[in-house]
Amino acid sequence: MTTTSGTIFVLYHKGLRTGGPEALHQLVDMLRELGQDAYLVPHPHTAHNSRVEQYNVYDAPEAPEIVDSPENVVVFPETYIYEMPKVKLARRMCWWLSIDNSLTFMAERMWQRNTAGLVDKAKEGAVPFARMWKNRVNPGMLRKDRDVVHLVQSSYAWAFIATRLDVVPSLLSDYTPNAEFQGTPESPRNRQLVTYNPAKGGHLIDAVRAQCPPSIEWRPIAGMTRSEVVATLQGCGIYLDLGHHPGKDRMPREAALSGALTVVARRGSGAFYADVPVPWEHKVTPGRDEVPTAAAMLPRLIENFDAEVAKQDTYRSAILNERSRFKSEVEDVFVRGRLGKDAYDYL
Repeated sequence: MTTTSGTIFVLYHKGLRTGGPEALHQLVDMLRELGQDAYLVPHPHTAHNSRVEQYNVYDAPEAPEIVDSPENVVVFPETYIYEMPKVKLARRMCWWLSIDNSLTFMAERMWQRNTAGLVDKAKEGAVPFARMWKNRVNPGMLRKDRDVVHLVQSSYAWAFIATRLDVVPSLLSDYTPNAEFQGTPESPRNRQLVTYNPAKGGHLIDAVRAQCPPSIEWRPIAGMTRSEVVATLQGCGIYLDLGHHPGKDRMPREAALSGALTVVARRGSGAFYADVPVPWEHKVTPGRDEVPTAAAMLPRLIENFDAEVAKQDTYRSAILNERSRFKSEVEDVFVRGRLGKDAYDYL
């Protein structure tokens, strides 16, 4: 399959500044670099939003709507997978940027809990995902629809989609813009400072804090400007993420590039070395001992900070190579039509 005779439309949430929409900008930008005619298309519910100024660095123009014709391709992020049945003629692709947060599998879980009587029916109105799963797009429907090309952002997603939908997906990752994180920090690094995103396993980190010695300082990364996030990561010792890692999250990579030590839970993509290639001893196993294990780990890592940071050189090198690898992935899928590759094809 090639797309040189048609146009590639990428549906996106206009005005949203998160990792998913940025990856969609990166895709259009890279497609155009490779000579493809590609455009973002804002979802109708977001069409009147202002574009994110930070994403102006990407060559990612908008088209007002999708043109549904056989020579064209439409890429749907997993958040808009329910829009796929509206496209009848163009080649359809679903890019799974997340698994745990994807509406399809979230809806399936919620619907199963409802039908099992585990969710109060009075609360169903607050869980529209359940109705969506029943009425629109669910895993069973996706297994039957063999015309959809499935793309995945992580090895975690590759394994999940391969086994759940009985298809061979193609890896299409993303990359971490790295220039701002590699500058020399203005202030010395505080090795005793542990930073974290409260939205990523914040309740577990609160429990870890309670078991750590008072010499360790803590700073949540929340409500900060972009420059404040950069300065915080460049000045801290450890970035701790005990969240569920629905895809290859951006902030652990940004922390590593900033010279901090990245510590993650072995959940989701965090459990896959291909996604987060840090040593085993820099990952925390989920379960009943997760909190005390993390609390005991942090002082030891801080004490041997330089040696532990050096162990993540491979991780930093992989992050610095992400854009080059992403270009190869995009070229394989959209230009050469070589589908079904995973992370090990790009080593």
